[in-house]
Amino acid sequence: MVGISSIGVYIPRSRLDRSLIAKAWGGKQPPGDKAVAHHDEDALTLGVAAAHRCLEDFDALEIDGLFFASTSSPYREKQVASVVATACDLPRQILTADFGGSVRAGVSALSAAIRAVQSGQARRVLVVAADCRPADPESDVEGSLGDGAVAIVVDGKAKLAEFLGSAAVAEEITFQWRWDQGGGVQQQDARFAIGHGYSRDMEEVVSRVLNEHGVGATDLGALAVAAPDAKTAQSLAKQVGVDAKTQLVPSLITQVGVLGTPDALLQLASALEKAKSGSTVVVAAFGEGAEAILLRATEGVASLAGRPGVGAQIERKLPLPTYEKYLKFRRIIGQDETPVELISNVLEHRELQQDTRLYGTRCGGCGLVQYPMARVCLQCKAREGLEPVKLKKKGVIFTYTVDHLAANLDHPMGMVVVDLDGGGRMYVQMTDCTAEDVKIGAPIELTYRRLHAGGENYNYFWKARPV
Repeated sequence: MVGISSIGVYIPRSRLDRSLIAKAWGGKQPPGDKAVAHHDEDALTLGVAAAHRCLEDFDALEIDGLFFASTSSPYREKQVASVVATACDLPRQILTADFGGSVRAGVSALSAAIRAVQSGQARRVLVVAADCRPADPESDVEGSLGDGAVAIVVDGKAKLAEFLGSAAVAEEITFQWRWDQGGGVQQQDARFAIGHGYSRDMEEVVSRVLNEHGVGATDLGALAVAAPDAKTAQSLAKQVGVDAKTQLVPSLITQVGVLGTPDALLQLASALEKAKSGSTVVVAAFGEGAEAILLRATEGVASLAGRPGVGAQIERKLPLPTYEKYLKFRRIIGQDETPVELISNVLEHRELQQDTRLYGTRCGGCGLVQYPMARVCLQCKAREGLEPVKLKKKGVIFTYTVDHLAANLDHPMGMVVVDLDGGGRMYVQMTDCTAEDVKIGAPIELTYRRLHAGGENYNYFWKARPV
């Protein structure tokens, strides 16, 4: 039975209190926070973080497909799915594809993955949806848009939820868009677009997928939908005959915002954490039409109850002190990092296994693990018997220094030497931290982040963040 066997969620620690936006520009903002990608994060790195969490119980060699969904890819021309696959150390012989153009691309990618497994084109597909959508200052959507990512493993075992069916419609309507000349997300007459687009299309696909598979609205376990606001989601629930209080997955907009392509999948993750075996779930998203997927929770869904879930990530936040800090993170004001030259593709290729897949070397004689990859063992001086070894991504700080002069958007910048679990020592930047987090012996985990830009290209590498 084809379905979902794992799900991983990543919500950035940085949060902006919407009252700071209201204070800056006047007017009103919805209550609560919006999740904000750190200055060194983008849709690609958010996706890598979610993928790592999703794959904790899987061997990378078991994945033979990766579909990446985003409307805010850092590249206009470069397949991000392949970059995410490499950073997750997945096999080279896998099927990859990017999905975009609409915030329902996350659900579309999930549907495509299901069809790929059903057809035998792939055995196990990793779906990654991530967004960091730009919003112009003082725009209608600045307060509502949030950042985050969700990753899902689809295979023939369906450890968490079994696929039952899907439905989709396509219909042009102008609501939210971003054109190729740049700028933030634009929005036109939200009330009209919701009433004559969202409500119509979402009601159609949800009702159709329920009717076609003999599931009554009152029998549905959970309705997990992406919506521009909580009121719209509640209205949709009423339209399809679902009890908004007991069956609709509670909106997370006040805690993290509207996440774009991962939004519906975040609602799905929240639903599965509370689902019982046998209960049905509909996940649906809107964007120039709509798409809905019907799932049935399996016995394995009980395993999610004992893990840190969506709520734990929401609570683990690092508030931004000012609206100006948020604008700096978005690179709207202030100076960026010191520009650097374009990284040679020859150098990038030569050190791909070391720098992106994160491999070191282990000495066959004394067992010492080294990073960077070495030809001579530092301990026993052996020149033979050094083999590549995949490094763990957790460890502790061995020593550190704090740089107050570095051209960094988040001062001061902590530089740490970390001892990784299982061996290997690295010198990396700290991120997502306070000064109190940078201390000897503190536990850390490695996270894939944007290091700098040069030659109109981005350079990514591993950093450390507090556990």
